Amino acid sequence: MEKANSLAEGLGLTDFKATVGWLERWKERNGIKFKKQHGEKQDADDWGAERWVTEVLPGLLEDYEPRDIYNADETGLYWRAIPDGTLAHKTEQAAGCKVPKERVTLLLACNMDGSEKLEPLTIGKSKQPRCFKNVKTLPVAYEANKNAWMTGDIWKEWLKKLDKQMRLKKRKIVMLCDNCAAHSSDVKLTNVKLVFMPPNTTSLIQPMDQGVIANFKQHYRSLVLRHLMGIMEMDENEGKRAAEVARKLTLLDSLHMQKAAWSRVTTATIVNCYKKASFVVSANDDGGESETVMEASDETAVEPPAGLTAEQFNDYVAVDNDLQTAADVTDAELCAGVQDAASATGDDSDGDEQAVTNDTQPTAAVSLGAALHCLDSVRAYLEAAGCTSYEHFYSVLDQVYTTGKQQLVQKTVKDFFQPQ
Repeated sequence: MEKANSLAEGLGLTDFKATVGWLERWKERNGIKFKKQHGEKQDADDWGAERWVTEVLPGLLEDYEPRDIYNADETGLYWRAIPDGTLAHKTEQAAGCKVPKERVTLLLACNMDGSEKLEPLTIGKSKQPRCFKNVKTLPVAYEANKNAWMTGDIWKEWLKKLDKQMRLKKRKIVMLCDNCAAHSSDVKLTNVKLVFMPPNTTSLIQPMDQGVIANFKQHYRSLVLRHLMGIMEMDENEGKRAAEVARKLTLLDSLHMQKAAWSRVTTATIVNCYKKASFVVSANDDGGESETVMEASDETAVEPPAGLTAEQFNDYVAVDNDLQTAADVTDAELCAGVQDAASATGDDSDGDEQAVTNDTQPTAAVSLGAALHCLDSVRAYLEAAGCTSYEHFYSVLDQVYTTGKQQLVQKTVKDFFQPQ
């Protein structure tokens, strides 16, 4: 009944309502009956996974170097989510709050030896959020659609760009992925070979699902909490609850933290997760044992932020693990075949998600002078705090000057030739 209502909404049938009587008539027309299942069927196909590992994987490991074997997978992200607990006096009542539902879908991909992590692709709901104003280059690749899901078109464009990059580098790679409906193979590629894993096996043999994505989310959640704590230290936010401060987090802030979190996923984590997924190149021809596979969390787990236990942090990290990242292609095809295609592209509005309407961004680009003034404040803070190493600060300062060099030159020339 829920599926019928969903399809009716997609088709624009406002006068349809799925009822129990409608369901019974539909079952009778189509010869559908309820039958009790006997025995148990596991969600994960262990036999299919084992067969793929023994029959398909060895050929891939033989034909490609570890640096040329990639895995890509999507994950949903509640980018404004905060922990659902708080420290309070035992006599006080802690006010609850709902998990912020602003979501994006991320496509993450890396190779087997951990030498290359591809640029993250983030899929949001709004094509041009207000926080993107005056931003010429985003920190990650960004696409948008109504549901913030991966689609066949986005997947194809991503593959084409990757194929072009590998063609310029004169490399041939293999891209492993699950059989998600959005992962279309109907795309012409010259330097990227697509290999689909068997259904219901990704939880067992897909490297990204063995700890890479989880480690990324650990870093991201830690960065979010650090960012929010910094905001709460400001005078104008004194006394405000974390849920209120979290509303000031913009999608652009999140993209930067996604980029930073992805950069913090180490080579050791990636290599270890590939090993856990049975991607091990045997280095011993004498029948000796292969390298021991360790849990990724043993050496690369992110330490829980202050105030959170390991269990609370793990729950916080996993708050969006079950988020849907792609639509059923048959539903999309059905609605697209009946409905005018134009109705599916009304995506430019800033009002399609609360995250956009709540964004508070400056209406004009920040000048070089303003940026340098802020850095003066940062340096003064470091000096007062007894900082002993300024390498990172100098790096940021160099980047600001390099980025604003052209702007500075243009302003100097304009001022010099301006009539007195």
